[in-house]
Amino acid sequence: MPRLPPSLIRRAHAISPHVVTLLPACRDIPSAVTELHWIKSHVVGIPTPPSARDTEARVARLCARRGRGVPLQYVLGSQPFGALDIKCRRGVLAPRAETEAYALHLAEMIKSGRLPGLRGRELRIMDFCTGTGCIALALYEGLARWAGRLSVTGVDVSPTAVNLSRENLEHNVGTGVLLPPTEDKTISFQLADVFDEAAMAPFPQCDILISNPPYISRKVWTYGHGQMGYSVRKYEPKLALVPGDAAPTYDGCDHADVFYARLLDVAGRLRPKVILFESYEACQAK
Repeated sequence: MPRLPPSLIRRAHAISPHVVTLLPACRDIPSAVTELHWIKSHVVGIPTPPSARDTEARVARLCARRGRGVPLQYVLGSQPFGALDIKCRRGVLAPRAETEAYALHLAEMIKSGRLPGLRGRELRIMDFCTGTGCIALALYEGLARWAGRLSVTGVDVSPTAVNLSRENLEHNVGTGVLLPPTEDKTISFQLADVFDEAAMAPFPQCDILISNPPYISRKVWTYGHGQMGYSVRKYEPKLALVPGDAAPTYDGCDHADVFYARLLDVAGRLRPKVILFESYEACQAK
């Protein structure tokens, strides 16, 4: 990581020592100032407000963690995702802005009738590699008041992720952002390995199959190559980003792309009308 110019550090210190602390992770003053504002807002918003002295100490501790490269979502413990408040913690991939953008856009496209084959108001949605559950929860939030019948299922191989996704469901129902599930409108999170045929067998056909799967090559994960930051490689779960060594091979398919190949196999049985995968590079989408 390039060293910070002394002039940048001096300008940051003139604003706040906390901005200096945040610079190694943020790399520029505007980003550091913005993150300091979020950190202060988080500390002040704690249900039992600390004293002024405790507030400053907590801000300093959180800034120090962030300055060491810990993702801000882990530092604050949550991330806004549309109308949702998604709890975040180590061991589960933190939600990204681009994931939020396409999940919300998909919900709007469905409601506007712009997706061929999705003309009714009865939908079954499968979200594989669900992580925090942010995609499944955002689609449920965006469609529950519109749909006549709705079933959303999030699936992940990580027990930590499944537990957190269920916690996020309970949290956002509790705050009133999500409608409580009913007999006609359901959302659930299940533990299953997409490469396990027996685990996939119980899932019924669906209308939409969506996934943000592991798609990073082992080489990029190991060396970065300017494509992946130190913070991601040190603090975020490899399981959610890089296909495992035990993943099966597919003819003509790079190791980084095996989840796409497998999910297309799964789609052959689930027969969705819409398939949406997040990809890392344009060549993976071809």
